[in-house]
Amino acid sequence: MENCTSDIFETIKRERNGVAGIHSAFASFPEGVAAHYQFYKQIILAADLPLTRNEREFLAWKTSEANQCPYCIAHHRVAFDVSKGPSLDAEKVEVLGELAHELTLNAWKASRLKTRFFAAGYSDAQWSHAVMVVGYFNFVNRCAHAMGLELESDFETTCK
Repeated sequence: MENCTSDIFETIKRERNGVAGIHSAFASFPEGVAAHYQFYKQIILAADLPLTRNEREFLAWKTSEANQCPYCIAHHRVAFDVSKGPSLDAEKVEVLGELAHELTLNAWKASRLKTRFFAAGYSDAQWSHAVMVVGYFNFVNRCAHAMGLELESDFETTCK
């Protein structure tokens, strides 16, 4: 386990400029850290995804607000601020924020937002991606809460 742990943390440190608490808190379960990080890379960090990076970070931030997760709010608010891409118009901000809120707190109502989502100019692939991002951050927020994570003093270094 020692080698697996050091391997995944070396990868994260190299790729993200450091290891955030959301990963280091799970050092005793390196297989979980590796799976978690791989999923994060695929739906948040990868290039050429249906949603822009700033749309992904906005969803992460707003989902974290709905879950009252100060750790993830701070990380993803900064990541949203530094993400490159077109700024979001008011209609997109509204529908993305509502999706994050509804899927987090009233999941059974979230599908009702599809019509507004498409009317805002989004595609079916972007809907699927948005739902997955919000679902993922509901998982991460719960992990952060359960582990009692405190914000790292240098957390901004991993928010690129």
